[in-house]
Amino acid sequence: MTVEPDRAVAVAVADQQPSRWAGLARTGAGFTAWWRLELSAAVMFRLQLMLGLFGWVVPLAFMALWNTAAEQTDGTVMTAGQTTTYYLSLLVTSNLAVMFPIIFGFGERIYSGELSVLLLQPLHPFFALMARPLASGLFRFAPLVVVLPLLAVGLGASSTAGPGDWAAGVGLWLLGWGGATVLAACWSLVVLWFQRWGGVVGLLSGVAWVLGGLIAPSPYMPAGLRWAMRCSPFWYDQGGPAEILAGVTAPQWWMWLAAAGWLVGGLALYRRVWRVALRRYEGVGI
Repeated sequence: MTVEPDRAVAVAVADQQPSRWAGLARTGAGFTAWWRLELSAAVMFRLQLMLGLFGWVVPLAFMALWNTAAEQTDGTVMTAGQTTTYYLSLLVTSNLAVMFPIIFGFGERIYSGELSVLLLQPLHPFFALMARPLASGLFRFAPLVVVLPLLAVGLGASSTAGPGDWAAGVGLWLLGWGGATVLAACWSLVVLWFQRWGGVVGLLSGVAWVLGGLIAPSPYMPAGLRWAMRCSPFWYDQGGPAEILAGVTAPQWWMWLAAAGWLVGGLALYRRVWRVALRRYEGVGI
């Protein structure tokens, strides 16, 4: 008995199946189209989105607080100029972060029944959930391009970081952004197990504020909490790159491993948790 016909059939089937790269290309094209749609909506509702600029008050308030601490410690931990650079950089990273809208947005889409519609789309619902805050963040980022240089000059921002440190800070931020986003997506799925999900989901938001460095830069934290911050994905998404750009913390090789580990591990965890969570979804609500 010959196996040639079976082999020919297998080859023909393999040729008809889309390659992995073709699938990634379609996913990228689908996400780009969805993001452009959300960006158009952001432009349409630009006045409402510009109210989000009041969120700048929080980092600027903490900057004033820690600038006072820097002056009282004579710059032994961080100088006032480095603190200013830190929080101005944090304005950028926090404005482009999508983990907080993802944490709370998934539950809203479940209870509104919107997830049923998204599941019929060729694009994974995670990308649709990420497109809206990313479009809004990029829209609000435009004023920062003008305001940040003015604030940097007016408030006396300074940094001892070199070009290599700045490049490392941007690279670690990209990895941290991905890791924090995927972890937020994993945590948002707990709404399928808890009806009163607001408080449970909000726990991660509070943890991210502390470990991300919004409340305080890691050099001002106790040693144990400082290392917890530098081992978390939120620090690489928020305060870590800001510290590197300010010249407070030097990039280390293990930081790349930690940031990449959160991204790769988070993707693997999300794939597994998504399959389990989807079985609990009943089509309309939960």
